[in-house]
Amino acid sequence: MPAEVRIHIEGDAKLLPGFRRFFDSLYQAGIQVKLSTGGANAVEDFVSGVRKFPDAINILLIDADGPHSPATVQEVRRRINRYAPGVQIANDRLHFMVQVMESWFLADRATLRNYYGPGFAENRLPANRQVEQILKDDVINGLAAATRDTGKGRYHKTHHAPDLLASLNPAQVRAAAPACASLFTALEGL
Repeated sequence: MPAEVRIHIEGDAKLLPGFRRFFDSLYQAGIQVKLSTGGANAVEDFVSGVRKFPDAINILLIDADGPHSPATVQEVRRRINRYAPGVQIANDRLHFMVQVMESWFLADRATLRNYYGPGFAENRLPANRQVEQILKDDVINGLAAATRDTGKGRYHKTHHAPDLLASLNPAQVRAAAPACASLFTALEGL
């Protein structure tokens, strides 16, 4: 059995409590969540984790910043190869928030309604319930439009996302986001 499971995530350090809560809700085996600002830093930290903790299971989770495709995976593999030429990483260790982390919020609209309260305009969110098909800009612009008249104000990643992540229903996110479901399936299989 591995000493630990380490998920290297692209994201601001302020998101750490939210991510921990999101993953702990379905997987209670002591996952260590590591955040790195920016995708390049997350890839570099992931490679460092693979080298420093070879007995651990290291997983990379970054924004796809677009539709998930083989080209997305190939680009990440090229970036990994820059930091660690010749290192082989299994596909079940590379995961993506498609198209961005905020896509997950659209999968659990009840959490958005409860968090933002009066003034939240759900009808301004993209209508497509296949949240990974919604373009990154449409996700962000929809959240800004839906939240602008609330007491909390427009959606702000470091002010609002930690609480939203912590409150999400992972089962709903998994149902609407196949890439998220793939990540949880990989974690559950460990």
